[in-house]
Amino acid sequence: MAENKAAEFVGQLPVSLLPGEPEKPGMEGKPGRGKMLAYRHVGWPQLYASLLLLMFFAQGLWLALHLPFDTGELAYLQPRALVLTPAASPVTALIARAGSLAEPKGDPQWPVRLPFLFIGTALGASLWYVSRRLCGNSGGAVALALYTFSPTMLIYSARICPEMVAAWSVFGCIFTSIAVAHTLYAPREVVLWNWKRILLLGTAMGLSAGSHFSTAIMAALGLAFMLYLVPERNRAALAIMGAAVVVASIWFGLLEEFSPAAIQAVGSRDVAAGISRLEVVRHVVIQLLRDGPGFLLLLLSALGTVCVWRRPRFFGTLAPLLAAVLLLVCGVAFPAPGFSFTLLALPFLFVFTAGVWADILQTRLAPIAMAIVLAALAIHAYWAHA
Repeated sequence: MAENKAAEFVGQLPVSLLPGEPEKPGMEGKPGRGKMLAYRHVGWPQLYASLLLLMFFAQGLWLALHLPFDTGELAYLQPRALVLTPAASPVTALIARAGSLAEPKGDPQWPVRLPFLFIGTALGASLWYVSRRLCGNSGGAVALALYTFSPTMLIYSARICPEMVAAWSVFGCIFTSIAVAHTLYAPREVVLWNWKRILLLGTAMGLSAGSHFSTAIMAALGLAFMLYLVPERNRAALAIMGAAVVVASIWFGLLEEFSPAAIQAVGSRDVAAGISRLEVVRHVVIQLLRDGPGFLLLLLSALGTVCVWRRPRFFGTLAPLLAAVLLLVCGVAFPAPGFSFTLLALPFLFVFTAGVWADILQTRLAPIAMAIVLAALAIHAYWAHA
């Protein structure tokens, strides 16, 4: 049973080829060689992903060039003003200051936003990689299309803000935890290679906490996924997560040490105390609606499908949904003006939605489903520029 749970996340198993790619002649019995050749192969999925990521970067660059700097961005470029910013983030301040190259004089210029646009593009690449491994080529295509034309992801990628760093870090934290869990069923020599993933997991957790400390709760969800996937190796899972927490603490300490001193004194609890839960929920709903009717159609249809159809109810589809729900709950439970938990949840919702529709596209309803998906994605792309 446990082995079956682990096998669901096929992308991190020690296989020689990507899902859906046939074995090349002469590769039989050579899993290492096959894996290397498979990653070198560039086909239409890679070209499609590259095109969409280029479109995302181009749209974000246009926004970075034309959007005026708001008070939050100016605060990160002038750290002393951060005492007025309840969602002040050490890692965001460091990236913003590094992007400015020098002490800003006069009005800031658009190049200081480029590091965050690169982070947003990297998150899109990570989302495509994970969703394709989970759901195949169709799932990766739908997930990346939703991400590329998401107004929320585009606007935040084009600004200096902590959400993009936190979103990429949280996404990496959850799926690296799952990846580490699967290696615990591999031979001992494979398990010994976990130190690389432990460093990656710890770095993701440290950057996430450095962006907004409340996101540290996602490490608990990552541990829960690990314990679920490897019930016979709980001690090993706990040891790995403990080592990752140590790495994350080191990263967080370094970020706090080298960040502007004003940030360390900032806390959002007192500022957020005056915000009602109803206002927070209303803000979350508005942010979800911002991505338009195309995305909402696919998301609501996916949620309804999971309720009535058993096939999509497997770990690879439900795990991102659980992560998204937890992030939305955190946004309501720990309100912080100037920080959007909804943005952190969106990449997980894209993966979940794409996973369910990828299953529908494998049924006899595929022609109708394809028409619905293409129409919804066209509306989604138009809505981003409407």
